[in-house]
Amino acid sequence: MQIHVARPPAQLGVFSQEEVSAGLLAGRFLPSDQGWREGMSAWTPLSQWPEFAGLGIPSAPPESAQAATAQPMPAWERGSSFSNYFGTIKDVALNPVQTFDGLPAAGGWGRALSFNYLSIGPVLLLFLLVYGALLAVAGDEILADLRADPNLNEWTRNLSTGGYFALVAVISAVFALCAPLLTFVVSAATHVLLLPWGPKGGYAGCFRANSYVYGAFFLASFIPLFSCIVLPWQVVANVIALSRVHQLAWWKVAISVVLIPFIVCCGGLFVLVFDSMTGGGGP
Repeated sequence: MQIHVARPPAQLGVFSQEEVSAGLLAGRFLPSDQGWREGMSAWTPLSQWPEFAGLGIPSAPPESAQAATAQPMPAWERGSSFSNYFGTIKDVALNPVQTFDGLPAAGGWGRALSFNYLSIGPVLLLFLLVYGALLAVAGDEILADLRADPNLNEWTRNLSTGGYFALVAVISAVFALCAPLLTFVVSAATHVLLLPWGPKGGYAGCFRANSYVYGAFFLASFIPLFSCIVLPWQVVANVIALSRVHQLAWWKVAISVVLIPFIVCCGGLFVLVFDSMTGGGGP
């Protein structure tokens, strides 16, 4: 049994029951320290755990229970359910400061990665259902221009309506499988950009923060018109998440993960435009 231990506002880590028992006896942990394990709905003072009742530690004061409520975790960390899934989306989007203050410091990779997969999969399935319905009703009209495009390979232009749907389904399945894994690469770049500031959460902190933010905003970013509001707020939430996880000032995170990539992208675009205008430097 793995137990998350916190001494608000700090997370102390994840420990076995035996390690917590020894820590309470040795004074490493206090009776008022908060504990949580998967399946529990809230943090609870260690002195109130039946597992540690025989250690003879004094009871924690009632105000410690209030301190626990001030440190919410992302709901998905408490277990896999629809309520926890949608609760995590709400917390990340509307209350990112407290949510990422309460993200366990050593919570592993699985929970965040599974949340990312669950966010992407249903959206792509819905897309395939709508696309399939459109092809079934007006497939020939929709694909007429595509089939007449001389730049496409002959086998692509000769595909049947069902063949086009199968092709889109395969591409969507590959994207659904690989997109969450790309978060590992993006988080590595994020970690490198934050290194000059001395981030406290390490690479795992970058990955967990990015996974929850990307997953929480994925569905909303595909809603027409609404996405112009959602995408800027996703950037803000991501900066907040990384700053809280790594205990850095928000402006330091913004410089590393927003300003520097923006400058690099603009510089690369300028080089491409300049290269095309000058004919690639050729004679």
